[in-house]
Amino acid sequence: MNSSFVRDDIDTLVSHMRHKISKASKVLTQGDPEFATSNERWTETDRKTPALVVQPVSEDDVVVTVKAANAARVPFVPVAGGHSPWSTIDNGLIIDLSLYKSISVDTEQHTVSVRGGVLMKELQLELSKHGQFTTVANGNTVGVIPYMIGGGISSYTPLIGYACENILAARIVVANGDVVVASDTENRDLLWAIRGAGQFFGIVTELVIRTYSSTLIGPGGVRQLSTILYPTERASEVCSVLSSVVSADDHASAGHFMVMNDPSKGRILMVAPQYFGTAPELQKTFKPMIDLDPLDYNHLPSTFDKHSDHLSWMCSKGDFKRFSQTGLRSINPENFHRLVDLHKELVETLPGTERSVFTIEWHTKTPRNDARETQTSFGLKDIDTWLNILTWYTDPNIHEEVLRFDKRAQEIMRSDTEENAFVSYTNTSRNDPISHRYKDAAAVDKLKDLKRLWDPEGCFTRELL
Repeated sequence: MNSSFVRDDIDTLVSHMRHKISKASKVLTQGDPEFATSNERWTETDRKTPALVVQPVSEDDVVVTVKAANAARVPFVPVAGGHSPWSTIDNGLIIDLSLYKSISVDTEQHTVSVRGGVLMKELQLELSKHGQFTTVANGNTVGVIPYMIGGGISSYTPLIGYACENILAARIVVANGDVVVASDTENRDLLWAIRGAGQFFGIVTELVIRTYSSTLIGPGGVRQLSTILYPTERASEVCSVLSSVVSADDHASAGHFMVMNDPSKGRILMVAPQYFGTAPELQKTFKPMIDLDPLDYNHLPSTFDKHSDHLSWMCSKGDFKRFSQTGLRSINPENFHRLVDLHKELVETLPGTERSVFTIEWHTKTPRNDARETQTSFGLKDIDTWLNILTWYTDPNIHEEVLRFDKRAQEIMRSDTEENAFVSYTNTSRNDPISHRYKDAAAVDKLKDLKRLWDPEGCFTRELL
């Protein structure tokens, strides 16, 4: 970073950008009315203040911006949905892709091309018009491209694998500002890297993604959702039964088993299955859970266009939040009971943390299909269970204390795992050791070779160099 340029000559860069990029694009500095809005994020935790924000409207504008920033030695980060803690920067430049977005669906080829800053809800709505679906995140405002190139954990993984396994081709602006096509016929190694480690190699401006008929979700494209509530003191019992149900190979489901604070009921356990089939099949499969005499049981059919609408409250901007995801080899009832106790300690000792949620996410095994045969750098396709820790608080002065609870939660759920088997999800836990995020040492070596080829100066992070 050339800090003297950022301090003394930022006006020169701003003037250059305003003359070089298209008129519909925007270059915002701290004096512009739209600057503050453009810098809003899902979380205030570690949010930084850039010197300027560029909002391109095309791939050409992204190229101009990258080349200008590199020539000026001004560091930059891209942002799509604003959920990533790595999409913010002090003094540098943010490339905000919110004005550059488009979606093209090809129903004959079963593909969708996604460009720029398309968000999950936008993709869901467009695919639904064509009776198609693909892997998506559990958040309407998450950026599609960054989610997919980092792996892409999805409720639809039991049907079609992880998101990165469904990437067919990509366009990427690399460190020198060139646009490179990665596909099965061009730059195949780079495509392999983009499928799970794309954030290391450039700004991916377009993905071609495999899609599927929505009837695969269930009859009429309907999947079955339900919520089953229990008192927290039954954590071990409920966890044990759930583990038995979801480990069976007679159905396809995903879901969340969480401890949370309900405004009207207090601290509760919630089992929230997403079942791919009919309502009677859901009730038959999860009958052991329903027979446990829950506090409440609800059933809600849902379609792909409304995939994450019930979680919209989690996407609100502001406050202080942190979301981490840790891979687990199994659901351990004893460990989960300890996790429930830790959640109680968190909300009782640190006021303002009541919206924090500790969750086990499960996926039943994915059948062999085209996606499962795809070669990726992700390397975690055999992980079917995840610990999701959402800490949410209002007082920035307790940040370090909250972070310690996050680490303790991971320690509890990893207590029966050797350290060399630890798994972290790179999209949410990028500060963890690379050996936790990419388990294949040969794949890491290959990524390092590709990093030296495509980004030798570390324009897009220094990791892997």
